[in-house]
Amino acid sequence: MYYKLPETLGDDILRFASLANDYKQKQVAAVQFKAFRVPMGIYEQRQDEVYMSRVRTTGGVIRPKQLAGLMEIAGRYGSDLLHITTRQEIQLQNLQLDRIEAVMHDLKKIGLSTKGGGGNTVRNILVSEYSGLSADEQFDTTPHAMALTSKLIAEADSYLLPRKMKIAFSSDDRQIGYAAINDLGFVAKTKDGERGFQVYAGGGGGSKPSVGWLLFDFIPEGDLYAVAEALKKFFSEHGNRKNKNKARLRFVFYKSGEEATLRLIREYFREAKKETPLFVPPQETENERPGYSYEPAGGVSSAEDEEAYPLWKKRYVTGQRQEGYSSILVPVLLGNISLNDRNGIEGLRKLLTFIDRFGEHTIRFTTSQNIRLRNIPDIALPEIYQILKAFIPDLSAPAVINNIISCTGADTCRLGIGLSKELAAAVRRELLRNGLELDRLSDARIHISGCPNSCGQQHWADIGFSGKILRNDRVYPGYQVHLAAHRDVSPALAEPVGNISARDIPRFVRRLLDAFLRSGARSLAAYLDAEGRNVALTLIDEYKEIPSFAEDKNYYFDWGAESLFSVVGRGAAECSAGLFDMIEVDLGIINTNKAALKDASDIAARNRLLYHILFSSSRMLLVTRGAEPKTTEDVFNLFIKNFIEYGFVEEHFREIVSIARDAEGYDFVSREDEIYALADRVAELYNGMDDSLQFKNIPAKQPADTEEKSVNVQEAGHGAQEVDGKETNETFDGKFKDLRGVACPMNFVQTKIQLAAMQSGEKLKIWLDDGQPINNVPGSVRNEGHEILEQKQNGDYWIVVIKKK
Repeated sequence: MYYKLPETLGDDILRFASLANDYKQKQVAAVQFKAFRVPMGIYEQRQDEVYMSRVRTTGGVIRPKQLAGLMEIAGRYGSDLLHITTRQEIQLQNLQLDRIEAVMHDLKKIGLSTKGGGGNTVRNILVSEYSGLSADEQFDTTPHAMALTSKLIAEADSYLLPRKMKIAFSSDDRQIGYAAINDLGFVAKTKDGERGFQVYAGGGGGSKPSVGWLLFDFIPEGDLYAVAEALKKFFSEHGNRKNKNKARLRFVFYKSGEEATLRLIREYFREAKKETPLFVPPQETENERPGYSYEPAGGVSSAEDEEAYPLWKKRYVTGQRQEGYSSILVPVLLGNISLNDRNGIEGLRKLLTFIDRFGEHTIRFTTSQNIRLRNIPDIALPEIYQILKAFIPDLSAPAVINNIISCTGADTCRLGIGLSKELAAAVRRELLRNGLELDRLSDARIHISGCPNSCGQQHWADIGFSGKILRNDRVYPGYQVHLAAHRDVSPALAEPVGNISARDIPRFVRRLLDAFLRSGARSLAAYLDAEGRNVALTLIDEYKEIPSFAEDKNYYFDWGAESLFSVVGRGAAECSAGLFDMIEVDLGIINTNKAALKDASDIAARNRLLYHILFSSSRMLLVTRGAEPKTTEDVFNLFIKNFIEYGFVEEHFREIVSIARDAEGYDFVSREDEIYALADRVAELYNGMDDSLQFKNIPAKQPADTEEKSVNVQEAGHGAQEVDGKETNETFDGKFKDLRGVACPMNFVQTKIQLAAMQSGEKLKIWLDDGQPINNVPGSVRNEGHEILEQKQNGDYWIVVIKKK
């Protein structure tokens, strides 16, 4: 019932320690260190050189002794905060780099690992918190998730994917749940007495979110491994490794279409079945409810408890299908466990010691960032209530108050726009003080993300919010509103319906919920599908205009903030990292194929390897010129145009590149030395490239296509400026570049190319799309030392004015 640590974990930890030391000694670059530490589950927080360690807990399963040990490890090495995530994991936050190796070793001793906690890996696998307890489920899927985790995290290719791969299990075929919005989802199903799964593929949040496509209506449970291996291999070979904003599995569906993509995945599955072992259910399962020795300490005694205890049971205790046992939701506000809260930590330790007598299968982290106790004998409920009451304020508060989900937001996350945790607290306060019948809202799902990414699961909510920069004459914190997700047999994502200021959200939520409670609708989801949608739109329209700064400054401060909201410092400025990631992929292919050639004797194999070296050498640096090849032929043509014709690469290489473009079955072995020389020349260019993407001792030049798209506004004449048929109605003395429709990191590359051709002090105006482009490009430009003179929204895009350093 627990995953097995990969055999390589000890060596991985030592490798991390070595790289961390080299990084501190400035012997390896930050990007090289990042490429290893992130897949090991180590993230840098918003504060430079402060780190978070994300611990894998499949399905949220953790033993009482493990959680107690994890708390001890965190305190021993300087972490002051544990955080339960929406993927049922737990994080140790606010760590110093020199403590992390020891953290990893100590976690390994108690059977836990951070490996695969981030990066382009197979991430933590979700399982319903009620799996194994519900009378309505098909069967408990926890053993399947554990076995699949153990298999996948032991395989090297699980850490070399184009992007993250998320997997989820649902035990109830009437409530598909998270299985519908993960890259791979398994829904328990029984057919003709045989256990198996309905399978979904390609679901996910973030940019262009989607519910997964139905891959198989039924597979026997024995085919579990083959499906996972097939999808992993398909994703590895067909995922977009060049653009991380289009790298998730669902973008293959968008590009190739549902029918073609599903057909190809099924072909991979047929091949995988030939080589992949069957999943075999464990013949002897561990008893989740072993015998225990416990004498009840008595019931509740005080008059206050006699009233509060039944209310707590009603709101937080759920009977299991196993007679005499219950599960208990323990609210953890925002998923945060502060190690500085002495009363809270002592209370949690006492709880863990108490429940340990009932066996190891008594705790799961939930996707709502809480803790669910399970397999608790009913006779122990009064004593657990007394333990919880001693360290959890408002233990009997309505469930909806403790079920509001929020990501960590701009507090610590480098991508954060809004202070989502503070907004969640403001929504709680608003609901508690307005006399609503909150017990009728116990199933309501209110989710908040501090940016357009989906860590707060806004796409899977009744009422969801995602952080966004809004403005009138100045910027202010805002959110996009999402309504009415469906988690049943017909899954559907919440619909984005408009924007609203952060300051108005608590009132918006309270008024919308009040309207629902007055409507008589059977559920909030049903209400928002019907008249509730129009009520929400009316409220959003009502809050559309906000007071000016002079009228009410509060609108221009985020919740809990002491300074004015600003875009400065927001966004991770990851454009450069994305650019170099793309280059490193081809460099890795070149080196891998060179190594393979040493052992390859077959002529056909050597030809194939040499062609791949030639292809990757031609493609590797195209991104630095702002060139985006769409086909194999484009790769070679653009290399000739942007590198040979511009003098970056010697003219005599034109012939071999042209042959690679045009000739099939060519004898590349006869020109092996020349191909190696080209690869070495490209690597030399890369090693000599400066921060402005220019190559040493070679004058900066622009490809003709970027020059043709540039507009010198001064030369075009003062007054109204027209670009792409749209008039800007303003005067601007400088260069202009329209980068709408250009994704990261290409928009940043083209910005750098423009700046490279300009003199110090000259101005460049660019147009950028909303979302990732505006969140990343200005920060990356600022990191290069240039000055952002202006940044304003104009309809559905942004205008940014840059002064060259």
